[in-house]
Amino acid sequence: MLRSSKYALIAASLLLLSAASFAQASNSYDVNLSGESAVNQCSVGEPVVLSGNVHVSYAVTNDNGVNHYAITAADDLTAVGQKTGAAYVAGDSDDYSSNNDDPSADVTVELKSDLKAQGAAAGMTLVQALHIVVDTMGNISAQVVSNTTTCGN
Repeated sequence: MLRSSKYALIAASLLLLSAASFAQASNSYDVNLSGESAVNQCSVGEPVVLSGNVHVSYAVTNDNGVNHYAITAADDLTAVGQKTGAAYVAGDSDDYSSNNDDPSADVTVELKSDLKAQGAAAGMTLVQALHIVVDTMGNISAQVVSNTTTCGN
């Protein structure tokens, strides 16, 4: 009887540990941009070519059968104006969330960043549409769907 109680205790402990590891999974993914063009929607600005990374990370917790996905996207980019050769930099981040009872979340979000001119050129706002898929097992995929610029920053 004592032996079966020990096995039951060990089995229960393993079950709790596996549930705890399921309860919070986290992972990250980098999207490399090299020579990606941003469509200019600003009469004052110019089209730019982007280089750098968009870093996407997330954590998921489960609360009474509902998965809470907390997603962060951050960019670290340089850009070059296609008309003037002006240099720009961008480095911003934003947080997103999705709550559902599915084992995955599929979201498309906008990451807005100040595209700061490194000289006399006008600054712009870079808007990146990101498609992100995450799941409870730590898998993540991300891609930049589009890049556009708007006036000001």
